Amino acid sequence: MSTNWSGAERKSRAPISLLDPETVAETTTTAPAHETTPQAPADAPEAAPAKEPATEVAPTPLVSGRRSASVLQKDNMNDELPPATGWQAFLRAVTFGLIKPKVGAAELARRTDLSAIQRVYSRPMRIMVAQPLGGVGKTMCSVGIGSTFGIHSGQHAIVWDNNEMMGTLGVRTNANGSTRTVWDLLNVLEKFETIEARKGDFSYYTRHQGKNQFSVLASDEDPDRMKSIGADEFNRIHTVVSRFYDTIVLDTGNNTRSENWLASIDVTDQLVIPVRLQRNAVVSALRMIEQLESMTERTGNQRYKDLVDNAVVIITQGGGAKVSAADQADLRAQLESTVRTIIDISYDAALDNGSIIDWQLVGDPARRAFERVTAEIAAGLLEVDNRTTHAPNHFTNR
Repeated sequence: MSTNWSGAERKSRAPISLLDPETVAETTTTAPAHETTPQAPADAPEAAPAKEPATEVAPTPLVSGRRSASVLQKDNMNDELPPATGWQAFLRAVTFGLIKPKVGAAELARRTDLSAIQRVYSRPMRIMVAQPLGGVGKTMCSVGIGSTFGIHSGQHAIVWDNNEMMGTLGVRTNANGSTRTVWDLLNVLEKFETIEARKGDFSYYTRHQGKNQFSVLASDEDPDRMKSIGADEFNRIHTVVSRFYDTIVLDTGNNTRSENWLASIDVTDQLVIPVRLQRNAVVSALRMIEQLESMTERTGNQRYKDLVDNAVVIITQGGGAKVSAADQADLRAQLESTVRTIIDISYDAALDNGSIIDWQLVGDPARRAFERVTAEIAAGLLEVDNRTTHAPNHFTNR
């Protein structure tokens, strides 16, 4: 049977219950598809050209209200599940469930954060970890965000070292015997720009982090080769990476004028700024913020200023000159007036050893802080996603 249906047949097969009354009336009066139109005699004058069909109107949905959905939204499994930690869990266990205390505030807050991290978006989302000053924890924060998304979201996460020089992501993560870098990927990128490309082949050029459940795309160890990765190369790699990963964390270099840094800010959905409460680190972050605000003023593109307004600042701990409590409060106030939120990460030796960061060795306080960070990132991504999904052509990469 032919699948080239006539218009009348298509209308007759439409789900009547989903159409508006006028469409229903038109459908019920349409002649059946199997009836044939009598043929005109051979010597009959040529018939006038048929009128072009009217533009089809999208059917009116049968259900358009949202009240029923709002009722379901009040069901919160985070409240209903039994406590797993704290005195509440202990009391429930020792009484064999006869006493059933509600989950504690701290555990409920953590469940809420994990629920936020598990959101699904309409497209791959990009998170840029940026700070012109070195040694403030950009790579450590990138690994923490990648690990937290990887472990808790259940989706595919990758951390990409987009340093214009020799980045340290490959040193701070497990290589698992791999020596391949972004330069090796660039040399074979054409085969991943075809419809036949497979994630299994692409994974050969990344370094999977095992139980931390994210992958790494390491920068090359030759600074001259990394310098040659400009805006065009970045955009080609980004397009391919976006085909295979849901969450892309961009660990950037120190040069905010380099082509690949500027290319990454153009695709970023959420800006994350690591900083230590020291004058040089805060000044460096503020100068980057001023650069982005100036880019909006010069280009008229509001997205750079929006990235600043929606930014998440991570206060990292580490060595350096001691800063008085008063000076720290002043530096924090300078940042708070500019960005959306600031979150402190407690010191953890597993994050500050200068070697491989294995998230399984990180203590609970730091892990919990990064869950809070990642939940705030997820909130920013949700806002961006809601805004772009209502824009035309939202499936197109920016």
